[in-house]
Amino acid sequence: MKLKNKVIVITGSGSGLGKCLASKVAREGASVALVARTEKELKEVKKQIEKDAGTAEYFICDIRDLSQIKRTVKKIFQQFKNVDILINNAGIWSDDELEKKDPERRKLTLETNILGNINFTYQFLPYFKKRNQGYIFNVISSAGYESTSSSNVFWKTYGASKWAMTGFTKAVRDELQKTKIKVTGFFPGGFDSMLYEKSKRPYSHNQPWMMKTDDVADIIVFALTRPDDVLMERIVVSKIA
Repeated sequence: MKLKNKVIVITGSGSGLGKCLASKVAREGASVALVARTEKELKEVKKQIEKDAGTAEYFICDIRDLSQIKRTVKKIFQQFKNVDILINNAGIWSDDELEKKDPERRKLTLETNILGNINFTYQFLPYFKKRNQGYIFNVISSAGYESTSSSNVFWKTYGASKWAMTGFTKAVRDELQKTKIKVTGFFPGGFDSMLYEKSKRPYSHNQPWMMKTDDVADIIVFALTRPDDVLMERIVVSKIA
């Protein structure tokens, strides 16, 4: 699939991987619907894309709120008329012992990483089914592909949220297997995005186990641009020693 003239919706596109990915697909000729909670970040991403002669519009939305999701999706279709690709990238990371974890933080993690992405997807499914085409690309995590190691035993809530998205992704793919709608689960290991900083945990960029955000975004663009009859169902990436 060539991305030129395609409309791509990217959640969590105000910073980190979403921001990087938005710039890359815009350079491929796609029109980008930027979705995130923080208007200041969205404005900056839109400005940079347009500076590079790309096309983007931004939509402020907290995906934990179903009413906001519905309003946002309505605005997206009013602006772009059609949507070709939905990239569910929004998510938060948490790293605490379950027993000591702030219940509100646990709720935030689950509502964002599971319900937010599921509800956003459901707003596009009828449209994709009617057209019998479209692409749902779920950015999950390696934490939703394999059990966390002994060094990561504090990832309980985060890991649970990602395993839930793994199951949801497979269920949607199975439901749509007789259609021309693609569904991909993307399982990256750690990379140097803003995910860790926003969690307020003591991680910094350039850890030896981190991939580059730019490299991770390139892999997604590669997957999106495969031929229409080729589906990459599961993509697992990590940094080698």
